[in-house]
Amino acid sequence: MTRRLKLLTSLSTLTAASALALTGCGGEGEGAEGEGAAGGVSPSLSAEGEGEGGEGEGEGEGASGADPATDDVEYLHRLGQVRGHLVAFIELHRIGAHEMSATHAKHPESELYADLVPAFAARNKPGFADELNALVTAMENDGDIDGAYEAVKAAIDANEPGVDVATRLMSIATIARTAGDEFVIGVAESGEITNAHEYQDAYGFLTAARETLLKVEAYTQAEREAIATVDEQLAIALDEFDDLTATQIDGKSSVIYSAAARIEIAALGLS
Repeated sequence: MTRRLKLLTSLSTLTAASALALTGCGGEGEGAEGEGAAGGVSPSLSAEGEGEGGEGEGEGEGASGADPATDDVEYLHRLGQVRGHLVAFIELHRIGAHEMSATHAKHPESELYADLVPAFAARNKPGFADELNALVTAMENDGDIDGAYEAVKAAIDANEPGVDVATRLMSIATIARTAGDEFVIGVAESGEITNAHEYQDAYGFLTAARETLLKVEAYTQAEREAIATVDEQLAIALDEFDDLTATQIDGKSSVIYSAAARIEIAALGLS
């Protein structure tokens, strides 16, 4: 009964999200996209703004309120946020957008990492402060950034818990919802990129989630089908993005939220 109630709740969420997507596709009427929050945000287009409207939004955005020390979904969600920032960093770095990329390089002193330290201790995990420091040092000194990036990714992997497929997919649903929230902050209803940093975060979160999904091992047909659904939905969500340095796009947050709801349903179907 509990599982059925969860599924019905998620189906209701999906119905609402899908309705928003259909409205957004029509592009007619005021607030068709339902992204009212974006209209009230007027940070600089430059991604340098870690203060106003950029990183200053707080790295706790999208947090469920669960304790990452004991809740595997929230712990994986937080790790996914770190991964997402690093994806945005490396992709911007590789296209030569170095000022923008620097805003996504995470120090161990950052709020996002610092909030995970108690969880590392509780889970007897080493953390990855040294690897993050090495990446920032490589960035500042024109060192081996690709090598340092791969080392951070491996270190994050080493800090992950052993979880079942359903838990992993639920964490991806959570990070997809957070990506939707970041997209709303970063992209106005008109499609103008009003906060490049948050727009890039949204892309990074979804891309990192898809990379993580590739490593999930399925043992049953149901798990294989759920993973395929999640991959499809992440691809749909990523289609809402354009170049990371774009100033105007056609993407809609409702599509990302709808994908997140479908991913959640896929995860609940395995519970």
